[in-house]
Amino acid sequence: MILPFGILACLIVIVLLGTLFLLYPVTRSQKVSTVPGLEPSSDSDGNIPDIQSAGSMTEFLDKLHEDFGHIASFWIEKEFVVSIASPQLFKEISHIFDRPVSLFKTFEPLIGIQSIQYQNGPEGQQLRKLHDRSYTQAKVVSQMAVFQEIGEELMKKWSKMAATQEHVPLGLHMLTVVMKSLTRFAFGEYFKDEKSLVAFRKDYDFCFWAMEKTLVEGPMKPGSDREKKFKEGIQRLKNITREVIQRRKQEEISPEDHIFIDVLMENYTDEDMIFDDIITYLIGGSHTTSFFMTWALYFLATHEDMQDKLYAEVTKYYKGGPITWDMIKNMTYLDNVMKETLRFSRLVPIAARVFSHDSQLGGHVIPKNTPIITSIGTLLSDKNLWKDPEIFNPDRFNERPPPYAFEPFGFAGKRKCPGYRLSEIEANIFLVLTIKQFKVALVPGQVVKNLYGLVTKPADEIWVTVQERN
Repeated sequence: MILPFGILACLIVIVLLGTLFLLYPVTRSQKVSTVPGLEPSSDSDGNIPDIQSAGSMTEFLDKLHEDFGHIASFWIEKEFVVSIASPQLFKEISHIFDRPVSLFKTFEPLIGIQSIQYQNGPEGQQLRKLHDRSYTQAKVVSQMAVFQEIGEELMKKWSKMAATQEHVPLGLHMLTVVMKSLTRFAFGEYFKDEKSLVAFRKDYDFCFWAMEKTLVEGPMKPGSDREKKFKEGIQRLKNITREVIQRRKQEEISPEDHIFIDVLMENYTDEDMIFDDIITYLIGGSHTTSFFMTWALYFLATHEDMQDKLYAEVTKYYKGGPITWDMIKNMTYLDNVMKETLRFSRLVPIAARVFSHDSQLGGHVIPKNTPIITSIGTLLSDKNLWKDPEIFNPDRFNERPPPYAFEPFGFAGKRKCPGYRLSEIEANIFLVLTIKQFKVALVPGQVVKNLYGLVTKPADEIWVTVQERN
């Protein structure tokens, strides 16, 4: 699950770069680096007009690197920014842990100032190690039966829809599955109750939408109806979090069965800190993984031959009953489909790091505190690295890509998306269940376009039909 988590960094940097420096002005520094790139097209806005003309930050960076090479510079209002897009340059910053804190300030009312997103240096590294204990391979694999149970619930619903030829809203259903899986995995049995999950998600969805609106419209006006509803929603989410904590305290849980919320409760004395990281991981985990699964099924629905090839592999290793990790590991074509989905969709196309001191990168001096954008999406569509990158071709992963050429969940400074294993296993289980039982087809007449926002998502809902295979 989705994105990636960290992956909140990966999730929000795309939009925030284009807006944050408007909302939080900084003092312009002289360009002391030799990195080639654009001069400001506006004295006050830097290259923001160019980003707007390109359609998105992702598309702007594609053109920037096409014009200036693997390392290039531009300006966001009065801030000098460097972007890199090559495996070698990614390797050069792979040791950096810190992120530019200012890139996430817009989301502070939602994720909270004490969120892991704002923690750098030794303290941030220690917290990250603490969190990672809940997302190990063993922890995720131990919950595969839960993920399968949730997936099978949707299969029953889809079976009824198939009987009536009802159209399936793919994105909506994927988000529902992911939210159920993530909350059960990280926060326990409290959210097994459908009413509890619905109540939590209602306020979560509104608060997330309200924060997205600020990226376009600016901060919520004090005293406005939206701000009032936002604060009320945040308070209800905090109240539910307190109920989860109290319920968890009353349960007798052995240390080996501890999950994410237990780790937070053991090490945090402030409930607001627990709440901040719960919301952070929900954002990072739910949206990325749900669109990951949405894109995967869309690509299979539009490539019938690949869907049939995957069906043959799935039925070879999975005859029914519990899905095991050994089964998944044997499904090499499934793995290829997952990887090509991440590459082709450019699911999380941008991440960011920052040097705390003057440094060298690609033979250039980079002034300290300069945001360094890792243009992952540009790299994933580089014709010098990928043959026919504009074609969806899972078989390209029969050969291993060069080091640092394929890093869809991030890589730098031991800050790779903490939930990448969870995202991958969730998606694999759901695809196995779906492809074994159904043939998926796109409803005719749709034009599906990429929308580069918090993650790369379809501009509109994707509608599919499902047909029972047996």
